[in-house]
Amino acid sequence: MEIIYLDPMTYAAVADHGVRQSILTTLFKKTYSGNSITKQELADAVGLKYQQLVYQLSNHLRDFWTVVDEEKIRGAVQEYIAPADPNAVYICLGKDRKIYMVDPIAEIFGPLSEVGLRCDLCSVDEADACIKSLVSKGIVPAEIGPYERETLSVNKRSGMRPLDRGIIESLKGIATGSPCVLTIPCERCGFMQRKNLITIQ
Repeated sequence: MEIIYLDPMTYAAVADHGVRQSILTTLFKKTYSGNSITKQELADAVGLKYQQLVYQLSNHLRDFWTVVDEEKIRGAVQEYIAPADPNAVYICLGKDRKIYMVDPIAEIFGPLSEVGLRCDLCSVDEADACIKSLVSKGIVPAEIGPYERETLSVNKRSGMRPLDRGIIESLKGIATGSPCVLTIPCERCGFMQRKNLITIQ
């Protein structure tokens, strides 16, 4: 899972727009297992006309998708698209250190203090196991410093969830251009199981 900083203008285009949120959620879920989807299939799944979907993708959602394949059909080119970063959780930093979220897989869009994180649905034991895994891999530090705690507190977060820690590390990396990639043990991720995106054997 990669935490990616999102431009405020791009965030604003998605924040309160139900159709764009639906397009993103459908695109990310339908292609999660490495599949791609045609724009027509996506339009049908969302319940839009093809031209309406293309307008939204091209003018407001360009940062979220990419063309992965093309096929010529009766002289026309059919594009297969997928998320540009299929495992992404997007964050945007606002005034007074307020953090805003776009997490298409979890259908989370809005201020972190109000919408929370996908791992809020996980048990304390599941969250602890993920944090221990991230600490052991050197992705996040074992302790949170006072400034990081303050930023979490401003956003009504305790820092007890893996994504809390990842967001802090991602914010630290903005100045250097380093994204934060969380290698969470997804083979036992409670959230992904509940969304039927992975299956435990």
